[in-house]
Amino acid sequence: MPFPLGAVLAAAPGVISAAADIITAIKTRKKNTSPTSETSKLQELEELLEKQAQVLEELAKNNGQLAEAVRNNRIITMFSIGIAIGAVIVSLFF
Repeated sequence: MPFPLGAVLAAAPGVISAAADIITAIKTRKKNTSPTSETSKLQELEELLEKQAQVLEELAKNNGQLAEAVRNNRIITMFSIGIAIGAVIVSLFF
C-alpha cells in the first residue's frame, strides 16, 4: 500500500515525542507513589501501558527510517533513469 512520504516524515517526530512523554509520565508516577497505595491490577496496567509506549516509540523510529530509505531509493532511481535516458540519447547520435 503506497503511503505519502511527507506525511510519514512529518508524523514520526510527534509519535516519538508522545511515546516518550507517556514513558516519562509513568516513570514519574511510579517514583511519586508508594507501592502500598496501588493495587496489583493497576500496576499491571501501568506496566502494559509502558511496554506499549516503548513499542510505539520503536515503531515510529523504524517507520521514520523506512520513509528515509524510500526517499533515498527514489532519488537513486531517478538518477539511474537519467543515466539510462542519457545513454539512449548518446546511442542515437553515434
